[in-house]
Amino acid sequence: MPRIYKVIGETTTGMKFKLEVLGEKPYDAIEKAYSLIGSRHKLSRTQIRIKDVVVISPEDASSEEVKLLMSIDKVIKY
Repeated sequence: MPRIYKVIGETTTGMKFKLEVLGEKPYDAIEKAYSLIGSRHKLSRTQIRIKDVVVISPEDASSEEVKLLMSIDKVIKY
């Protein structure tokens, strides 16, 4: 069962970020954060600094997308 992780960090350009992502373990959340920040802002992994990864409860999540994904029981692909 995936958990909701809050990933906190900053970039070498001075931008600070807090992301809520789903993952089985903290490593998955970090990889997702690298992917999202890197693609949105055209940054490499060396330009992104992850400071903290914290498990949060679904009630504490502010992202509607994450809440919706947590409520799905199963996905059927045709």
